[in-house]
Amino acid sequence: MPLTVRTRKFFCCLPARLGAFVLALLAMIGGSFVAGIGFLQLAGATQGPIDKSDLVALWIQTIMYTILGVVGAFGFIGTLIRNLRMVSIFAFVLALHLGFSVASGIFSIYAMFTQDTSTAVVQCLGNAADQGVDVSVKDCQNGITVMKGVMVAVYVLTWLVQLYAYFIVERYSEQLEDEEMANHTRVVPRSLPEISAPLNQMSAYNSAHGYPEHNSGYPFVDPRQAFGSAARREPDRSNMV
Repeated sequence: MPLTVRTRKFFCCLPARLGAFVLALLAMIGGSFVAGIGFLQLAGATQGPIDKSDLVALWIQTIMYTILGVVGAFGFIGTLIRNLRMVSIFAFVLALHLGFSVASGIFSIYAMFTQDTSTAVVQCLGNAADQGVDVSVKDCQNGITVMKGVMVAVYVLTWLVQLYAYFIVERYSEQLEDEEMANHTRVVPRSLPEISAPLNQMSAYNSAHGYPEHNSGYPFVDPRQAFGSAARREPDRSNMV
């Protein structure tokens, strides 16, 4: 009989297979959508001037989301047919995408905190003047500081969500691996069924040789069949004169 594999869970009660299925579907749709927008922007970049660094970043982002969309389709199919290799590839790409997201996010946060805020303050004052709102330079600086904190919180929250998504898919991958091992493993029962001697044959043997019947059904428990102390207590009278 095959081994029983424990079903992995997430959010305490939901099966990991459901989570991997939903994440693969979102990755397939979302990755394809973002990649499509990226290709449209690349097509429009040829018609107007664009900074070289921005063009490289756009290419990298478009390629990463294209890979995510394709591998999301692999993960979607893999969860449906319980294919370990497809789900493992999807988990690996999720980890790779998480690393890329963390690296790009850290670079964006660094650039946001090191850039000169004077331009942003001037823009803030101009927008306030256009709307007829009286604000000071200090108010604009405080608003920019709050926006920086919000951006950092959004980045961190996004990373945590992506990390947990990776753990869900990885748990389902471990479950599929255990299921494959269980399919190739057979459990031998600890206790084998007792094989009792056929009593009718033992009774016929005892009757044919004039031995009394015994409840055990085993002929060699009779004293005449033993070579121990029970046999020695009966002397051989054939040699006595």
